[in-house]
Amino acid sequence: MLRPSRPPSDQPRSRLALFSLGLALLVGLLLRLWLAGLNAGITMDSPRYVGMAEAIAQGERMPGPAHHGYPALIAVTALAVSGREWPGRVVSLVAGMAVLLLVHALARRTLSPGWATLAVWLVALHPLAAVYSGAIMTESTVLALFYGSLLLIETRRFGLGGTLLGASYVVRPDALALALFAVLFSGGGRRGALWVLAGFAVVLIPYLGYLRWERGTWMLTPKTVLVRPAFEAKGEAEWRVGASRDTDEGPRALGDRIRWAAPSIARHYRPGLQRHLALLRRAWPWPWVALSVAGWVVWRRALLAPIFLVVVLPLLTVPFEARFSLLLVPALAVFAANGGSWLTARLAARVPRVSSWGVAIAAFGAWWVWSGPIGLQARYFDDGPMAQMREAGAWLADHARPGTVVMDRKAYVPFFAGLEHIQLPNDDYDTILDFARRSGADFLVVEEYVVATLRPQLLRLVQDRDFRLREKRVRQAFVTGTVPMTGVAVFEVVRDSVAAP
Repeated sequence: MLRPSRPPSDQPRSRLALFSLGLALLVGLLLRLWLAGLNAGITMDSPRYVGMAEAIAQGERMPGPAHHGYPALIAVTALAVSGREWPGRVVSLVAGMAVLLLVHALARRTLSPGWATLAVWLVALHPLAAVYSGAIMTESTVLALFYGSLLLIETRRFGLGGTLLGASYVVRPDALALALFAVLFSGGGRRGALWVLAGFAVVLIPYLGYLRWERGTWMLTPKTVLVRPAFEAKGEAEWRVGASRDTDEGPRALGDRIRWAAPSIARHYRPGLQRHLALLRRAWPWPWVALSVAGWVVWRRALLAPIFLVVVLPLLTVPFEARFSLLLVPALAVFAANGGSWLTARLAARVPRVSSWGVAIAAFGAWWVWSGPIGLQARYFDDGPMAQMREAGAWLADHARPGTVVMDRKAYVPFFAGLEHIQLPNDDYDTILDFARRSGADFLVVEEYVVATLRPQLLRLVQDRDFRLREKRVRQAFVTGTVPMTGVAVFEVVRDSVAAP
């Protein structure tokens, strides 16, 4: 079996490698802090995680599709870090930095200190790894737990590795697929695989019991939407008042759901795989791919597990987003360093300074990924005008009574206001306003960018002053945003239809 051999280490090289590792960690930290300062760290899932953390801290049930591991970490961190947003961001930052150390430990299994540090640099400078280390999202946490489990499995501590795999599943359900591949590539034979499964079960079984207590029924994951027929068009994922959510969600039992979704999944598998591979190519540019392939073919252990996740993603109803490619990035980085070391050993006698060429290729790949759409996504991470939505939330917090219900397409403004959120449906104009009154909503929030792309039926309400004055069911209470596509309007829902605006 081909493996790059460790050259005899001398003191100067070891010191240089140690300096490079320290510099990579420092640069990685500064990059993560810089990106965190550019964005709010909030996505459409973030308010749910914070709400679950607050419920966990109070010992309450918090039904929802998300798993509880990340909110539980937020709840613990909130004991030492104040605020609603900072605890989640701190958890992600600590996990993101831990990933860098885990990458180095995994690379050192076969590489010299210098080449192992190259793998750390690739992850430290990666836009997705950096930006999600400052967001209230599960990406960094599940990466730290999963790659920590792979390190334990690589060092033949199979039971502990399986336990950490279980912890990663408590954070995110797609870690189950990662766990299955980790068992297959554990390298410990049947005995090792059984120990991994036993460790996994130590965490999985109590969590399933918790879900039974919270939801009132046995389930493998509350995120049942992962197994359903594919949406034929983007608009189908938008909720409508006239549609029955029970019918749309399908049967609850896993076996029945698989039979219900299988024909659609089979029909959409190939195009879905192509789209996920295209996103992976964006996240891992061709210069890095060349090094990773060279290192991949000489690897035979558990680190192969994340690579096969890409064949599972088309089976699940997950959005086509680059963040799912992030699960492969640490493994690809180790393979790239492995490939650079192996190629250097093979070509050193014929190509002068071949190791410098490997570093140059890695640097060129970093420029490539940052200059492309992935780098653009990291620099402009916010999903909408967060400053204006935060301002609208602050206004609501000052003017709304406790328990007020706010209707919005996403939960940003209600989250900033600390108020209850109800989703804005995608029906015709009159149905939306009648539903707002009937559902008990006190305020309706309309963002300019949402109206322009997803709710054009509300265009006259925000642009036509005369139409707005004639409308008796809502009245404008607050508006902010002067730059195009940053406008946010708050309307009070009027229960009495004859009330004057």
